[in-house]
Amino acid sequence: MRFFAALSIVIFHYTLEVDSLYNGLPGRFYTGVDFFFILSGFILTHSYITGIEQGTFSARTFYVKRFARIYPVHILTLILSALTTAATLTIWGVGFDSGDSLNCLTTSVLMIQAWGLHAKPCFNNPSWSISAEWFAYLLFPFLAVWALKRQPTTVMTVSASALILLCAFFFILGKPFTHLTTFGFIRIVPDFVLGIGLYLFGRKYTLKDTGKGLFYGVVGTLFLAFIANIPDAVIILIYAAIIFVAAENDRHGISGALQGERPVYWGEASYSLYMLHNVFWEALPVPVMMRTLDGSKTFDTPFLIACFIALALTFYFSHITYKYLERPARSWITKKYARPKKTET
Repeated sequence: MRFFAALSIVIFHYTLEVDSLYNGLPGRFYTGVDFFFILSGFILTHSYITGIEQGTFSARTFYVKRFARIYPVHILTLILSALTTAATLTIWGVGFDSGDSLNCLTTSVLMIQAWGLHAKPCFNNPSWSISAEWFAYLLFPFLAVWALKRQPTTVMTVSASALILLCAFFFILGKPFTHLTTFGFIRIVPDFVLGIGLYLFGRKYTLKDTGKGLFYGVVGTLFLAFIANIPDAVIILIYAAIIFVAAENDRHGISGALQGERPVYWGEASYSLYMLHNVFWEALPVPVMMRTLDGSKTFDTPFLIACFIALALTFYFSHITYKYLERPARSWITKKYARPKKTET
């Protein structure tokens, strides 16, 4: 699922350069980030909730592992994006992200660029979500303790209500909640807490009727919701249902097409895919010129060629990055700085 969620965001970023696509179905794929936020809360709760309950949870180990998970690829793509900005400014006189600045470069190094410090996104635009993730990681032990003291249904109700209210509030302000990037630290919280509550709910309750049909039915509902232009808050709640049903199927030993060797591998490599795609996209002259010239956001042959080139480069180098940087760096940092593993996974 992670691979398809990452790919949907890649497609969305490409559609930003073509009005007809952006105003169609692919233009709704920006909510794929919210899928990751929910999944993140769900998986972390699965991995660490027992340790928190039993008092064996190590904050140091947790934070080291989280840092090792995201930082090596983040810093690589940040450097590449900065070099791309320098190149495009030199050659075409225009940068890809108007928010690029020395100040934003500094906050990006610290992974705090999406904490409300900037008016516009900068350097490797998708990295705002990594900044938001880091914010959620810092809060996770406290949120988990809070959630354990309450019924799972209460946690889910509170998070879902907060999501709906925030969507309504920002809609009134004229800034859709699910479009927040520089304030991503706000956007992630209800999604992340929903993921925590979802896991705790699944630990207490189980679906009597599961199966591939149910999973594909929920996925089908998602696409119908996209086509019907259903509000983003509902889309996000459907994401939660997809995650829950998939987890239930896995718990009942029901395998699906997404559990094959290749889907699993690209699910693991989806982070590198997500972080690298914009670097290659902004390195191509076509999208840069499309952003510069008025009326150029049309679906034409140069755009299509640029998509294929960028996608091919992204897939190839995300595989290389995952194999030779992401996994080795994560392992090295964890072994060097984390405490010996006890009961955590």
